[in-house]
Amino acid sequence: MGDWFETIADVEATPEEADRLGAEVLSWLVEQGIVMAEQTDCILGNQGHRPGPNYPAATVEPWADLHELGTNGFRVVAGRSVFYSMGVDQVVCPRCGAVVVDDQDKDSWNNFSPVIDEWYMGGTGVRACRHCGKPAGINEWRWSPPWGFGYLGFEFWNWPMLDPGFVAAVSNRLGHRTVRPCGKL
Repeated sequence: MGDWFETIADVEATPEEADRLGAEVLSWLVEQGIVMAEQTDCILGNQGHRPGPNYPAATVEPWADLHELGTNGFRVVAGRSVFYSMGVDQVVCPRCGAVVVDDQDKDSWNNFSPVIDEWYMGGTGVRACRHCGKPAGINEWRWSPPWGFGYLGFEFWNWPMLDPGFVAAVSNRLGHRTVRPCGKL
């Protein structure tokens, strides 16, 4: 069957503000009844927050049995992280619109992916497009499906699809651009 995850990744939060913003969003989610305050063993390999009584307000189509699942939690991720989707179909240059990674061309991924390692290890994550030669930061490239690179993310494990209005409300609270990586393990 597998486990499904969806992440709201803040791609603009600084390392200095990530913990504070994460705590503020968590507090708001608890206040709204979307997640429970207590942490339990409800996500893979970590403690998380189970869905609250008002979790349906965050989803497109609530599931009656979400509360019954062993893996059904929410977690705040603070710290330098790669928020990935399962796989990459394309990565497109934000300057010229050229496709620089195509899932049909493994060499294109092998040529581009070192920028992820560079960014994760503390580098800038800037890469020049092989078509137009103009540099772009790792969060500027158009990723399909979405990927995000930053210091703050919110993971939802085995929840129904998040409602776009809820995601917009989280983004507005943060005051930052967010992306929504997702996938199934």
